Amino acid sequence: MSAFSKLVARICDCPEGSPVTGVDLVARLDPLAKAHPDTPDWRRSISDLLKTVDLDPSYGARKKLALELGYTQDLIDTKGSSEMNVWLLGEVMKRLADAGAKVPRSNAE
Repeated sequence: MSAFSKLVARICDCPEGSPVTGVDLVARLDPLAKAHPDTPDWRRSISDLLKTVDLDPSYGARKKLALELGYTQDLIDTKGSSEMNVWLLGEVMKRLADAGAKVPRSNAE
């Protein structure tokens, strides 16, 4: 199972490879974030998104996901993890929106 497909399955609460058309991320993730002891802000942080769905938010896990989605080691080396994190959250939301999930307007841009 790829890191991204595992993330999508957790976000959408569906088996890996299932269609995500119509899945409302706000309706799905807000209750999970409110119930989480850290109250993660999944809309603004890839680490918090991973925490919200009980996946590993470590740098290593985020780096693996970023590389899988097309971010390069060279970019990580030159721009650092902060830029990678911003790109990664945007890329995850873009791919979910492209697959038909309902992504909050601020994350769909």
